[in-house]
Amino acid sequence: MIPPYFRRLAILFSLISLSTMSSANNIVLPDIGDNAGAISPAEEYRTGEAVIRSIRQSGGILDDPLIQEYLNELGYRIVAPSETLQPFHFFLIKDGSINAFALPGGFIGINAGLILATNSESELAGVMAHEVAHVTQRHFARRYEQGSNSLPIFAAIIAAFILGKEDSNIGNAALASALGGTAQNQINFTRANEKEADRIGIELLINAEFNPHGMPAFFETLDKKSRNYGNNIPEFLRTHPVTPSRISDSKHRASRYPNKLSIDSTAYHLLRTRIEVLSSNDNAKLLSKYDNELKQGSYQNQNAARYGYALALLANKKYAQAQQQTQILLEENSGQITFNILKAQIETEAKQYPAAIETFQKLLQVYPGNKTVNLFYAQTLLQANKLTDAHRVLQTQIAQDTKTPEYYRLLAETQAKLNDPVNSHYALAEYHYLLGQTHEAIKQLEIALKAPKINFYLTSRIEARLKEFKSEMLQLSGKEKH
Repeated sequence: MIPPYFRRLAILFSLISLSTMSSANNIVLPDIGDNAGAISPAEEYRTGEAVIRSIRQSGGILDDPLIQEYLNELGYRIVAPSETLQPFHFFLIKDGSINAFALPGGFIGINAGLILATNSESELAGVMAHEVAHVTQRHFARRYEQGSNSLPIFAAIIAAFILGKEDSNIGNAALASALGGTAQNQINFTRANEKEADRIGIELLINAEFNPHGMPAFFETLDKKSRNYGNNIPEFLRTHPVTPSRISDSKHRASRYPNKLSIDSTAYHLLRTRIEVLSSNDNAKLLSKYDNELKQGSYQNQNAARYGYALALLANKKYAQAQQQTQILLEENSGQITFNILKAQIETEAKQYPAAIETFQKLLQVYPGNKTVNLFYAQTLLQANKLTDAHRVLQTQIAQDTKTPEYYRLLAETQAKLNDPVNSHYALAEYHYLLGQTHEAIKQLEIALKAPKINFYLTSRIEARLKEFKSEMLQLSGKEKH
């Protein structure tokens, strides 16, 4: 069940299709002028990051490292040909509806339901290319240029979500007030953006060597699905209306390029399977489903079906059978990260810690420093009570990635077990902050400062972070003094 304030966030996306401050260099783009004085990239990033924390607080993001790795690899494959300096952040929304959206600062969200609705990797790439185009074309900044005041409206809506968590009536009233008199203008401008994003998106697909026909193919899929929804039209169809002319336009653009057969990567099929497994609430039903698929041969990809079966066996605590299926996968794909991580996870859950640690160490010899492997490795080390090793791995990864909440949660747990309460509370503060729980983050820092024998350097770091958190709370409440 998605909380009411998260549904209000979906309403926001239907009204404001957002973007950032960069454009592609090797793709011919229209001259849209310099808007650097209106909205700075730093302001856009802070706005997008604040929304991400708000979504996380609602439980709306599925922070699975393997899924995250795939989305970022696919996203940057699409972005790379544009040579934009704009950083991008791709993430999965834990929602079965069909939707995708771009936020200020290059944050792009894709719903689980949309990924499962695609029939090919090129279709998924088409959706992501469309959202990337909103960013490279600076649609958000351009709308601000035209006097739509999107940034303050957006800030007001973020405040509405925060208020709405305590009182849904207040939240709805704030939302209505923030959008009053601007909604139609936003929708009209977005329609023009959609056409441009389709055009640029197809060029991005071509340069990333995807089949450009994936975009119109997904539009046709959505058009067919929309006839079965009645009044309950998916959010993506509200924000990205699929009209006959739009399908025709995208087909015409794609027709200039060969409709070559594009082979889906194994990673794409594993992504869909992993999402399906992690979204299921019925492990027994899941086990039966994949078992039947393998027996009947009714699958798109055999490895993905076997992977799903092994995951389902693990979820049902059938460790020996799960290991057997994973071994079959590894016989033909010995270096595949996903299958090796699954092998180590099964060993960990079966409390075969030395075997799991050895699996991770061998994998890290092939993929040194891989953050996805290291996150799962740290989890195993912690469960095996290898605290010093877990601490080393986590500190190294946090030095490279400060935006993944799970690193801080594991670090806090490790430091607590190592009898380091000050740093444990400090790590917990960062964890809660990334989840949008700034009040709790402040509380954790205040607890840390009360600890005895805390040194001057650490006190200064904690006090500086505490000041930042409190300042942000004042900004969100509108009480900051200027």
